[in-house]
Amino acid sequence: MAADRTPAARAVRRAASWAPPPGRPPERAQLVWQRALAAVGSSAEHDRFAVALDLLRAAHHSPATMLHALTLGTSRLRTHPGDARARGGVAVLDAAIAFLGVKPRAGEIALADR
Repeated sequence: MAADRTPAARAVRRAASWAPPPGRPPERAQLVWQRALAAVGSSAEHDRFAVALDLLRAAHHSPATMLHALTLGTSRLRTHPGDARARGGVAVLDAAIAFLGVKPRAGEIALADR
């Protein structure tokens, strides 16, 4: 338990919202988050429908996955408040979720962090 309190262990936990651990494939929500980051500043960002559709497809049409990706982004902003790219990624995901009117289906656990 004491090992979890070391600076290195805390850094690993903070990095979890940014990238998958070495040797493991990224979770679906991490892929959606990375797609949102890729859309920041691109010309595709201006086409809300295309961005929303791309993120929804990356999430395999799962509202819970999109909300999980948004949670990853807000966690990233909490640990790195000056990260402009992460702020843009959160804005892209937030806009896509609002555009799609995404709501979790019955039985899904995800809740918006807002």
